[in-house]
Amino acid sequence: MKINGDKQITRNWLRNILVGGIMGIANIIPGVSGGTIAVVFGIYEDLMEALGNFITDKENRWKYIRFLVTVFGGAIITIIIFARILTWAFENYTLMTVYFFLGLILGSIPIVVKSHKDMSISIPRIISFSISFIVVIILALLQTGDKQAVSNELSFSTIGIFDYLYYTFCGAVSASAMIIPGISGSFILILLGIYWEILASLNGLTSKLLDSGLTTDMTVRLALLGSLGIGIVIGILVFSRFMSWALKHYPSITLYAIIGLIIGSVYQIFPGFEFNMNGIGAVFTFIVGVVISLKFGEGEK
Repeated sequence: MKINGDKQITRNWLRNILVGGIMGIANIIPGVSGGTIAVVFGIYEDLMEALGNFITDKENRWKYIRFLVTVFGGAIITIIIFARILTWAFENYTLMTVYFFLGLILGSIPIVVKSHKDMSISIPRIISFSISFIVVIILALLQTGDKQAVSNELSFSTIGIFDYLYYTFCGAVSASAMIIPGISGSFILILLGIYWEILASLNGLTSKLLDSGLTTDMTVRLALLGSLGIGIVIGILVFSRFMSWALKHYPSITLYAIIGLIIGSVYQIFPGFEFNMNGIGAVFTFIVGVVISLKFGEGEK
């Protein structure tokens, strides 16, 4: 991790909070990967290193913790604040919203290729790319859940202990996906059947707490989110160690697998195109996404 003076530290912290915020937004959208966003903005390897070693590496523990607090703090803040905004944008301007993320995703590929000195093509690397690409495509084909209105009032009165345990399990499974570029944690939550309930719990959480206080309904919502959060922490801590090890010992093969996941994710979220003003807006947001991706990627080198 690059630290040069107080100004550089402050700049890195602000940047990590911003990137964490974008990761948080990405993880709300089905098909968009928070791990891909980490790759886009050049913090993926640092993130895997910090997650995999902050418990065991005493020398660098507090540096890792500070890094993780800024990234995940930004993610949590934006998830709470922007859940309703993102739901509105995704429902009313789907094409432009998705094309923006497509721009971010595709703009990250040159960054990944340049992140290691030896990225020449070989049979093992092609196999690594192909396997990860096929995995994402298969996951996309498995998606069967229809989008339901997240604004509907959900009944939380029947939630029991096994529901909380299931949410914890779902959090652990989806967290493994969240830190793999190209695989969407939200998509996994859809497959597990709890995505819309979680988004409904997030919608207007802050405003409802301020207006009504800690009602029974709000207590249950927070408990559901807490159960999911516990699972996410467990999943991230376990799987990140594997990714950190893979990037350290087999960097090129791992990066080829990441590129396969990134390209496969395009198929997963591609919404088609419209030859109208909406399509023109989508082209614009796509270009903005590519420019942001390349700009931030260059800035981290």
